[in-house]
Amino acid sequence: MKKLAFLLIFFISCLPTMIHAQEDESENSKNYLTGAVPEKEGKVVFSKEFNLSGLSQDQVFDKMMDWMGKRLKKNNNTSRVIYSDKEKAILAGYGEEYIIFKSNSLSLDRALIKYQIVATCLPGKCIVDIEKIYYDYEKDKKIPAEQQITDKEALNKDKTKLIRGYAKFRIKTIDFVDALFFHLQKAIGAAPITTQVTETAPLVASKPDVSSIPSISQTREATSSTSEMAGYKQIAPDKIPGNIIKMLSEDWMLITAGNKDKFNMMTASWGGIGFLYQKPVTFCFINPTRYTYQLMENNDTYTLSFYTEAYRDALKYCGSKSGKDVDKVKGSGLTPITTPTGSKAFSQAWLVIECRKMVAQFLQSESITDKSLKDNWAGKQMHKMFIGEIINVWVK
Repeated sequence: MKKLAFLLIFFISCLPTMIHAQEDESENSKNYLTGAVPEKEGKVVFSKEFNLSGLSQDQVFDKMMDWMGKRLKKNNNTSRVIYSDKEKAILAGYGEEYIIFKSNSLSLDRALIKYQIVATCLPGKCIVDIEKIYYDYEKDKKIPAEQQITDKEALNKDKTKLIRGYAKFRIKTIDFVDALFFHLQKAIGAAPITTQVTETAPLVASKPDVSSIPSISQTREATSSTSEMAGYKQIAPDKIPGNIIKMLSEDWMLITAGNKDKFNMMTASWGGIGFLYQKPVTFCFINPTRYTYQLMENNDTYTLSFYTEAYRDALKYCGSKSGKDVDKVKGSGLTPITTPTGSKAFSQAWLVIECRKMVAQFLQSESITDKSLKDNWAGKQMHKMFIGEIINVWVK
């Protein structure tokens, strides 16, 4: 009996080591080692091509649109299709899902994985990328995959083992992507053509340029490592510093709309920051007579930027001149910069808020209830209010 008790105690004492060894063996499977996390130009991009022989480009697009809408919608209210262009045959979605590291009756270890999925549709096939991956984990928010699951970060020097702490993110992300691709393959009745694409294996040459696709959380979560945003730190919308009433009424701001090919800025003191439809938002007002108005109408994103008193003259200039008549960039002396999403701002700003249009509505003079204001605006052309989701915030 004593011998049996001794063996039982010995077995129990060895059990954690045995389990640990099994975990090591699983973690360091070749499925998770070198090359398991593909990179393209320094960014983590999982890519797979699916065969849909016999289908036209429009049919492929319709299949992907149907699948993406259903797949993303079932997860939560944030996940959704964020871009679709049937003519260009490109669509993109933003997803948020939990990956579970460990779950039992005593504890739950999980992270919210956020990602963008881009589908490029072609006759008889579709190329799907999963990119711009971030994690929300415990108190750490917006951890980019590039800092958590790449070969450089997650493997030891010999590239033979995963590093603890990083291992669980790498394993669960790879498993998550594999499961998503498998679900897609079954749902659209396709056959995979290629496996994950690595940096040494460029994407299919016929794939159209998707760099202009707007991305939501991700644009919301893009890092400020882009050279043009050097000197800025990215912060969450709820961490925006300062008194917005003073920043607008006394210090003013620039509204900048357009893109790298054509943009314009105007000085403004009307606006605000708030919360609408479960999103952090800004609102601003533009008269249709302003040159910036058409650029605001024709583009999805714009920036609100704020400056110190040293740039008061530049803001006065931007508020008194029209981009239709003069080169306001040259005249103001401000230096244009481009955000990772493609919006324009200026390097002299101490705060840049990047927004994506959500709601646009003309103000109506008959809706004004204050008599003095009503008399003042009677018969005048009213401004249009633009409400935009805050997708990025940079501060110096």
